Amino acid sequence: MAKKLDTNYQRKHNKRNFPNVGGSLKIKLNHTQNFTAIVTGHGKTKAYLHRFKIIEDLICNCGKAVQTTDNLIFECETLTKERKRLMTTALQKNNWPINKEELIRKYYKEFVKFINHITFDNLTQNNNSE
Repeated sequence: MAKKLDTNYQRKHNKRNFPNVGGSLKIKLNHTQNFTAIVTGHGKTKAYLHRFKIIEDLICNCGKAVQTTDNLIFECETLTKERKRLMTTALQKNNWPINKEELIRKYYKEFVKFINHITFDNLTQNNNSE
C-alpha cells in the first residue's frame, strides 16, 4: 500500500511540474536528492524537519522567514550569490519571481545548478533539538 501511495504522490508532483509527457521527455531529468527535495517539498528544510518534531526552530538561517523550499529558492539571503545566476537567466524572458513549476520547465539547467549548491545540512545545523 505504501508503495502505491508513494507512486501516486510522485505522479502528482511530476504532473504539476511537467503537465504533459512531452515536456518531461524534452528535459533529461537528473533526480538528485536536492532536486527531489526542492520539487516535492520533502527534504531537510526546517519546516519539513519541524513537521516531524526533529527540530524546534522553523526560521531560516537568514532570519527572514520560515525555511521552506520556496523560501530557499526565492528569498533566503544565505543563497543570494547562488540564486543570482538563476535570476539573471530567468529575467531575460520573465519577471522574478517566477513560479517554481515554470522555473523548472523553462530554466531546468540553471535551476539544477542552483539547487545543487544548496547544502541542506549546513542550513539546518545547530538547530537539532536532540
